[in-house]
Amino acid sequence: MLKRIIASLLSVLLLLACLSACGGGRREDGTERGTLDEIERFEGATSLQAWLDGALTEAAGNGAEWYALSLIKREPTLDYANYEAALRGALTGDGITSPVTKMKCALVLACLGSSPELVRETLDGGIGKLGLMSWVFGLHLLNAGYTAESLTAEDAVETILSARKSDGGWAITGSVSDVDVTAMTLQALAPNREIPGVAEAIENALALLASRQLESGGFKSYGLENAESSAQVLIALACLGVDAAEAGFQGGYDRILEGILQFATGSGGFSHEIGGDANELATSQVYLALSAALASRDGKTSVYLPGVAPGSFSSGK
Repeated sequence: MLKRIIASLLSVLLLLACLSACGGGRREDGTERGTLDEIERFEGATSLQAWLDGALTEAAGNGAEWYALSLIKREPTLDYANYEAALRGALTGDGITSPVTKMKCALVLACLGSSPELVRETLDGGIGKLGLMSWVFGLHLLNAGYTAESLTAEDAVETILSARKSDGGWAITGSVSDVDVTAMTLQALAPNREIPGVAEAIENALALLASRQLESGGFKSYGLENAESSAQVLIALACLGVDAAEAGFQGGYDRILEGILQFATGSGGFSHEIGGDANELATSQVYLALSAALASRDGKTSVYLPGVAPGSFSSGK
């Protein structure tokens, strides 16, 4: 355990040294890109195409989706044919039963411009069928330009707003808002600020998240400071195109990033809790968060919004 903690601290110190070299203003993207490279090496990626055709295709529908969304936004010229076929097969098979997981997979297909009828069928069959998160991922698909038979984006937004807790955020259960769930809900609400009530709800929820920020720059969920919570907050800010400091987060973007980097392990992955072993979910969500931040900085759309038209998928594009 002591060796793991020391390795983790050394990784953080190395990354923080890179941060301080960037001066007092908003840093360049070297830290983010370097960390993405480290995660790719941790995942055994000899090249992005080999990683996509190998490990990510093998895990299509079973945990590769955060990585795939990141690559589609940052590296759209990769050949996604093998991964796309595997994901479509997983979605049409019997292995995925959760409506939320199905819509997450459909969202990746939507971002590729693949299988519009399958995406629409998944949206119709999943939205609102498994609590708040099925509304959140359903709204992502509606934001991506797809339509549901029985409801509109406005209907989904109304349902999501009605599920707010009294403190201004959201949670799966209980009366107190959860950081992860609130951040993920903001990610889906981001393109809908013109709908009455949304802009105010976003402002209130951001204030809540800012008030939950820890001295380390990170965030807790269910009493535990963890990498995924900080990652989801960073993704929300990127989707909203909001300056963290102006939204009330102490230390702005840099402090949130520092809160994430404290979970770096000597292996190149990220742990769920400080001093722990590398965790696949934590690592993949950090990868998505850093990709979302870079996409926002480069003027690209949200990692959840396609840059192509439905049905436009073809190998190598």
